[in-house]
Amino acid sequence: MLYKEVKIKVDDENILGYFDGENLEMPNEIEIGDSLNVDGKDYKVLSHLLDSRDNVLKIKLANASPKKGVKNGKSPQGRD
Repeated sequence: MLYKEVKIKVDDENILGYFDGENLEMPNEIEIGDSLNVDGKDYKVLSHLLDSRDNVLKIKLANASPKKGVKNGKSPQGRD
């Protein structure tokens, strides 16, 4: 899954991070609470860890799922 750049709102400031629909990576600039606001949507934090090599927080979010293919309302083609 590809990561896209997102804004994480913390108090009155926005911090840039990268989000793939389930995992969020961001600079280690905040204390992680129970939830985070990512691009205007609130997500519950399931777990987080600090990658000390790059000083980056790696956060797993609940109610987040990787984007799936576009639904076109058509059922798949059957076999011949």
